[in-house]
Amino acid sequence: MSKEYVQLFATLGAIFALLLIGAFFSPSFEEQRSFWVMLFNSTVIALAFALLVVVASIGFASFALYGAVMSAVVLVMFGVEGVLLMIGVTYAIWGFIFGFEALLVAHKVTSAQEWFKQRYTFESFYREYLAFYPIIRVLYIVIEVFPTLLDLQKPKRFEADEIVKTMRSILN
Repeated sequence: MSKEYVQLFATLGAIFALLLIGAFFSPSFEEQRSFWVMLFNSTVIALAFALLVVVASIGFASFALYGAVMSAVVLVMFGVEGVLLMIGVTYAIWGFIFGFEALLVAHKVTSAQEWFKQRYTFESFYREYLAFYPIIRVLYIVIEVFPTLLDLQKPKRFEADEIVKTMRSILN
């Protein structure tokens, strides 16, 4: 295990240990309760961060089983609202990752094309492309249109069909 991971796990362990010590040795019930709440919320944040790391590293298709387990855990801990929030945040974050890569493909960046080759078949790409199309459009406006308006230049036209044609030739 690399040095960075050891430091990360040591930091997380120290945080949880300090919160546990505070929860056990607090003089009043209110202080104990607030330490338990902080410990609980820190655990949830750590799990959510781990979820996002897994989604970003192995891709959305391989994420289904892990996502189902995490959804069950969040359902037990926070109820339906927590699961909906988790699904929404996961959709947004993975959509932004996918959208950035798709826009890089539109600009003929070879590293983005390699990224898709490693993770997708054309069918799986096209399913996610349709699912994340609204996010890709928003990213196009934020990344292409707004900056060019400041420079008074004409933005590169967004060609959805061109991305799909490029990916079909790369992934088939």
